[in-house]
Amino acid sequence: MSLRKIITTVRATSVARMTLSVFMLFVGSAIIFGSATASVAQEGNKYEEPWHPAARFAVSEGGKKEKATITLVKVEKADFQNGEGGLTFQMCLAVDVQKGHKKAVRRYARTTVFRNDKISDQAMAYSLKSWKLSKTPPRDCH
Repeated sequence: MSLRKIITTVRATSVARMTLSVFMLFVGSAIIFGSATASVAQEGNKYEEPWHPAARFAVSEGGKKEKATITLVKVEKADFQNGEGGLTFQMCLAVDVQKGHKKAVRRYARTTVFRNDKISDQAMAYSLKSWKLSKTPPRDCH
C-alpha cells in the first residue's frame, strides 16, 4: 500500500469520525433541551403571582353566576392569607362583562377565592366564596 493511499484513508476516516461526532453532539443537545422544555411546560409558570390562577378561576365561576361572558382585564388588588388547609385570596378585579349580543362593559369584581392545598387536582382545589360586581371600583381596591 502506498503512502498516498494510507494518507487518503486516514483523512477519510478522520472526516467520517468528525461528522459522526458533530451529529451526535446535535442529537444530544436536542434531547437535553427538548426534555428541559417539556419539564417546564408541565410545571407551569413559576414566576406567576399566586393570585393569578385564583383570579382566572373567579372570573370563570363569576361568568357562570352572572350568566355572561366575563374577561379578566386586570387584577387591581390582591391579598391572600395562609390558613388551615390552604390560601384565601381577596381580590379586586377589573373585568369586561358581555351578556348575550350586547357590547361588553367594564365592571369591577370584589371576590374571595379559597384554594384547598390538601387537594392535589388543581382544577378542583379552588372554590368561589364570594363574588360581587359593581360599576365603579370599590374604594378600598386601589
